[in-house]
Amino acid sequence: MTNHNLPHKICLIYGNQQLLVEETTNNLIEERLEDREREWSLERFNAREMLKPSAAPDRNSIDDFLISCETLPMLTDRKVIQLDNFELIKKAVKTNDSKPLSKLFEALSNIINNPPESLWFVFTSSAMREQDFSKPLLRSIKQSGRIQKFVAYDDSSPFNWVVQRGEKKGVLLSADAARLMINIVGNDLTDLDHELEKLSLYFLGEPITEDLIKEHVRGHKHFSVFRMTEALSRKELLNALEILDQQLQATPREHVRLFALILMQFRRLLIIHCMLSQFYKESEILAKISLPPFIAKQVLEQAKNFSNLEMQNIYAELANLDLRVKFKSSLAPLLLQDLFQRICKGQFKTDA
Repeated sequence: MTNHNLPHKICLIYGNQQLLVEETTNNLIEERLEDREREWSLERFNAREMLKPSAAPDRNSIDDFLISCETLPMLTDRKVIQLDNFELIKKAVKTNDSKPLSKLFEALSNIINNPPESLWFVFTSSAMREQDFSKPLLRSIKQSGRIQKFVAYDDSSPFNWVVQRGEKKGVLLSADAARLMINIVGNDLTDLDHELEKLSLYFLGEPITEDLIKEHVRGHKHFSVFRMTEALSRKELLNALEILDQQLQATPREHVRLFALILMQFRRLLIIHCMLSQFYKESEILAKISLPPFIAKQVLEQAKNFSNLEMQNIYAELANLDLRVKFKSSLAPLLLQDLFQRICKGQFKTDA
C-alpha cells in the first residue's frame, strides 16, 4: 500500500521555460533528500549522452545508469536519480542501432512501474508537448507519478512572474516597467531573471522607471529585435534589413523566433486598425491593448503608416509564409528579406 505522506517516487518536469524546470527539479530533489548529503544521495544522467553511438571514456553509459538503479544507496538510506532529456527515450524500431535505446526503454519501463524502494527518480526535458514523449512511459508516470509542465508560447507574457520575482530581488517594478521589460527582453524566464538580477545590483530598493529599463537593458540580445520590428513598422527598410542580418548572423537557427516576433507586431497593428475603423478613440485603444503607455503610443503611431487594406494583406501574407519559414530553414533569410522589402516599398497597399 502506498504511503500518501511520502513524495511521488517518479516525477517528470518538462517545458521550454528552463529556469522553472531547473528550480522545480531542485526543489523536488531537496524535498526528497531533506538533509541528506547530495554527494552520496544524488546521481545525474543524461539520455543524450547515454545514447551517443561513439562512447567518450568519461561519459555516463546506459550500463552506469542501470547499475545505479540496481545498487542500494551507500552511506545513506535514500537516493535520487535525475535523468535529463527524457523525451529521447522511446520504444525503438528493431534494428542493430536501436539495441541501446531498447535496453534503456525496457529498463525505465520496469522502473517506472515498480520503482525500487530506496530510490526516487526525477526526469527532465525541454520538450513542449506530451506527444514528444513515449506514450507507454508517459501513461505509467501519469498513473503513479507526478508531471509538471512549464511551457511559454511566443505570445505569452509572464507579467505577474516578473513583478513577483522583482519583489523578491528588491527590484520595485511598476506595471508599465514590467511590461516594457518583457517587450524588450522577451518571455524567457532565464533571460528575465538575469536582467532583474542586474537591476537589483544597481537599483536595490529603488522604484524602476521605464527610462531606467530602456537605458539598462539596451544591451540585451532581444533589444535589437525590438528595434527591428519598430523599423519595419516605420517602413525604414535599410535599418530593418541591417538588424535582420545581424540577428541571423548571430543566431542563424532562430529565424522562427524572429518571424514569430514580426507576426506578433503586425497582429498588434492589425488589431489597432480594426479598432480605429470602429471609431474607437485613441485613449480607448491605449487602454485596451496590454502594453506600457510608452510602447502603446509608439505602436499606435506605427499603425498609421499603413492603410486598413494594407494591414490585412500583410497579415495574410504572414500567414502564407508561416509554414515555409518554419520548415524551409535554408530559404528563411531570403523569405524574410523579400517580405521586408515588399512591406517597406508599399507593395501591399492594393489587392494582389
